[in-house]
Amino acid sequence: MKSQDIEGVLDALGWMLDKLSRPTLGNWLGGYAGYDGRDSARRLVARLQQEELIVRGRHGRELKFTVTDKGWSRIEAGNPEHCWRQPWDGNWHALTFDVPEVRRKDRLAVWKALRARKIGFLQRSLWVWPHDLRAVVKEIIRVEGVPECFFGFTTRQVWLCNDAEIVASSWDWEEIKRRQEAYLRQSDGGLKVVATAGSVEKLAEAARLEWGAYRAAFALDPLLPRRLLPDGYAGPKVLARHKEFGEALATRTAHVAG
Repeated sequence: MKSQDIEGVLDALGWMLDKLSRPTLGNWLGGYAGYDGRDSARRLVARLQQEELIVRGRHGRELKFTVTDKGWSRIEAGNPEHCWRQPWDGNWHALTFDVPEVRRKDRLAVWKALRARKIGFLQRSLWVWPHDLRAVVKEIIRVEGVPECFFGFTTRQVWLCNDAEIVASSWDWEEIKRRQEAYLRQSDGGLKVVATAGSVEKLAEAARLEWGAYRAAFALDPLLPRRLLPDGYAGPKVLARHKEFGEALATRTAHVAG
């Protein structure tokens, strides 16, 4: 199972693990992952336990599972609100690199690495971020091995453009908005499925589809500190709908599981 699948499972189970015993949890995980057998579900439970994300215990004669503090920390780390709450000191951290044309493969690798970390592409080879970039650069150098190509600096003032213009130019907000609005439209259907689902497996499938749409909604979003977010930004609406889905999922699962 891929890492993003683990994140989706953990996110959904965070709403309801304390309500599920081993047989029902196995059914739920099997439905989420699309597996027919229970072996895969058992392996997933074992992996979650091995990573100390969940623990098992007994409630009377039933075996129950709960999310650990480490598990909740991992869930919280993926919460956009955690990023929006981060303070900003007014400094922009900028990075540029110069990779010769004869090393085009290296240049593309660095470009992809920065994009993957959602660093803002202001223009040409100038990248910006509202937080310290040194750890990011060290990681890219470790993976890509091009230390001689980078130059970084920190500035409090960028001439000829203000902070809002830097934000507007550095990320594709039209595409981010399109994805987040698509999620909001799709999630209405997901909530209807949850409200009428008659089995744990059906609920698990709805959770898997919702998580995929939720991930897509934030896939390009840099999750900037709140004071830098552009007008009309729909991220908080997406998060609120995701929470609404999670609460509905927990309630319906408890009802269906009996």
